[in-house]
Amino acid sequence: MAMNIFKRLLLSSSNNTPSLHTLFTHGNHLLSSLRKTPSIINTLPSLTNITKRTLILPANEVRLNNLRDNPGAKQQRTRVGRGIGSGKGKTCGRGHGGQKSRTGRGKPAPGFEGGQTPLYKKMRKFGFKNAAFKRTLFPLNLSKLQHYIEAGRIDPTQTITMKTLYDANILQKVPQGVKLLSSGRDRFTYPLDIEMTDCSALAREAVERVGGTVKLVYYNKLGMRALLKPEKFEILPRLARPTPKLMKKYPEWTDII
Repeated sequence: MAMNIFKRLLLSSSNNTPSLHTLFTHGNHLLSSLRKTPSIINTLPSLTNITKRTLILPANEVRLNNLRDNPGAKQQRTRVGRGIGSGKGKTCGRGHGGQKSRTGRGKPAPGFEGGQTPLYKKMRKFGFKNAAFKRTLFPLNLSKLQHYIEAGRIDPTQTITMKTLYDANILQKVPQGVKLLSSGRDRFTYPLDIEMTDCSALAREAVERVGGTVKLVYYNKLGMRALLKPEKFEILPRLARPTPKLMKKYPEWTDII
């Protein structure tokens, strides 16, 4: 069988070299026969080395012309919504409504209970957030303070406190205090005695340069309300101790209790 195939290959062209069409036609039968009787190649002296390499290839040899995916590695995409004859037409294989037919939500998010109030919303909340304890200080620059003194709204001979600013209608609300800032420190010329909740280092330096003093005082919300509106209290509450984190900022708190 293999010898007959070889004779047809050799007689298919004038130079005894098999043509490409003949190789494609009889290649499968020839390879199967050569696997059974590999000694036939050596008995045919008319075949050159090039012809031998063309007809017999190693089983695992990789070439550019035989690169391909493994069988079953690539599957054709299912085209849905293309008519009733395809079997994936109107509902595209998802059925008639329901949670699993919704786009992007084949599986609900964790904790979803079908629309009823989930368990984690029925239980109370635990813990706290530090944002509830954030200090909100009203900013006051030295330029603004000097402007109010020159306008006659503040008496520079008296100690300037947050009560002074509140009575002068400079502050409408003082939630937790006032911080003195250094904007306009080059033009500040009044030697003032100031009591504020906080003060920047440059602002303190500018006030002390012209002969003034800055004293830091701590007030909690109740103490700030008693300072600004003492008429609302029959007995004024005692000043609160600063929190442990703010203790270093107010070393004179023992003098005002």
